[in-house]
Amino acid sequence: MIIDPNTFNADDPRTWPLKIRIIANDVARSNDRSTAVIGGICPFTFGGSRLLGVQQFLELPLGLYGSELANTLMKIDQTYNHNCLIVPDLSRDPTYGETLYDTFGRRVVGIQIVRSGEGKTYEVRRVRNGAVLVYNVGRTYLLELLLAELRDERIRFAQSAESVRACEQLMALEPEQHESAMVYKCPPGGHDDLAMSLAMLVWAARHLHFDSWAQPIFDAHRPRPKRNQARWGAFT
Repeated sequence: MIIDPNTFNADDPRTWPLKIRIIANDVARSNDRSTAVIGGICPFTFGGSRLLGVQQFLELPLGLYGSELANTLMKIDQTYNHNCLIVPDLSRDPTYGETLYDTFGRRVVGIQIVRSGEGKTYEVRRVRNGAVLVYNVGRTYLLELLLAELRDERIRFAQSAESVRACEQLMALEPEQHESAMVYKCPPGGHDDLAMSLAMLVWAARHLHFDSWAQPIFDAHRPRPKRNQARWGAFT
């Protein structure tokens, strides 16, 4: 792939020609907003590493659940030519996975946020027309993975009010050392939804299974072989 110096900016992921984008979707509790963070891995290597770029941070309208929330993600996906991997949090509503599968098919990879776990293994959760892979991932693991990427300066953000809000949410989390692990608590009255969507995006982008998750997207856009058309002369 050739870099166009007139359009490409390594520090602005909105200029990156991403092949596969991820939509990480933190699902809201009652009276809260769901969020979506969109980005992916830069196709070029800088300083021996592949940068991760975040192109959009979105706080979605209040009161979206189930099919309404899935339809909102579908409109976002349409703006990116249906090339997005959908990574939702299925912790609170397992039925949401079925709704998303009906909308996006095999492009859905679910996360179940639990107390601990790195999300290396998955369960195959049966839905009406197929199955969704669901990975158990610890909340602390997600946040510490995000913090490590930030410390190593391996993430670039498109600047917006929402990206600033995501960083503020992350900085406001209160770490508490428990016997078994560190716990990051949201302060009273605070929110962590944008920060969690960002952490989910980082986890998905760096996962060892990413290429297999993305395969249905490549398959959908691969040109189909042309059928041989019989000529009338062959029958005379």
